[in-house]
Amino acid sequence: MTLTELRYIVAVARERHFGKAAETCFVSQPTLSVAVKKLEEELGVTLFERASAEVAVTPAGQKIVEQAQRVLEESARIKEIAAAAAIRSPGRFASARSTPSGPTCCPS
Repeated sequence: MTLTELRYIVAVARERHFGKAAETCFVSQPTLSVAVKKLEEELGVTLFERASAEVAVTPAGQKIVEQAQRVLEESARIKEIAAAAAIRSPGRFASARSTPSGPTCCPS
């Protein structure tokens, strides 16, 4: 599960349409649809009932979309905290990043 996939499901829930959600996310509709389907498969639950006219959020999907929105808000807060710290102590990140003892990446 990625933040991008969470952004996509929040957009689909808000727009009630995969094409419109894709436009708001600046991706193609197939890209968004594949990502949502992948997330549904990963979670083992259907998030959206797809109909020709409108997309409906399933009851489980509603809870997941609400949590996804909170995760995205917290992610934005992390970026705000980091930006504020960078302003207070510029240049510290560059030296901390070059320390070889820490992990270079984290699996998602």
